[in-house]
Amino acid sequence: MTSRLQDVLPVTVGVYLIAVGGVFAVDSFGLLDIGFAGMIEAAVGLALIALGVLAVLAWIRVRRFSRRLQRAFGHVRSGDDWSVEDGVIRTALGDIHLNLDDAALPVGDTELTLLCWVGTVQVRVPEGVELDVTAQTFIGTVDVLGVREEGFIRDIHVRSMGASSDRHLRLRLSTVIGELVVVQAGTGRGRRV
Repeated sequence: MTSRLQDVLPVTVGVYLIAVGGVFAVDSFGLLDIGFAGMIEAAVGLALIALGVLAVLAWIRVRRFSRRLQRAFGHVRSGDDWSVEDGVIRTALGDIHLNLDDAALPVGDTELTLLCWVGTVQVRVPEGVELDVTAQTFIGTVDVLGVREEGFIRDIHVRSMGASSDRHLRLRLSTVIGELVVVQAGTGRGRRV
């Protein structure tokens, strides 16, 4: 589990459990006659609120980055011959597609955070770049350097195998509903951390 998820998930789950417990207590004490169907509806509604709290807390954790690209709706795609710096790219509804093959990656450590509420995040990294990828989705598929998981609450941390380079790229990918894909030219394989 990533440090970001470790920070925000317990708070979100705790608030959710307290709220659901409150709904059950109100029903069991007879203060309101909610019934079984009403409790199910309340649990689903509170789960959506918990997802919102989780997303807000995750956003607060990454707000420290100075360079940001935000788009409410639509696709974010990389251009030709562009420079990569630390930053955050965010979209609510759409896709993020970055091809770093022709990008100028600086020597040293670079950190990119890519956030997408509903959509796909795809990143292609050139051979010879050392990768450290943390990817998480609430509902969807995560495929990072050949390590693949599908389903609910997928959270993986993968590093490129055998890559020893003066360029280190740390990717933090997150989506509520969608697909996260990271491929690297050459070997394209990684090991789970």
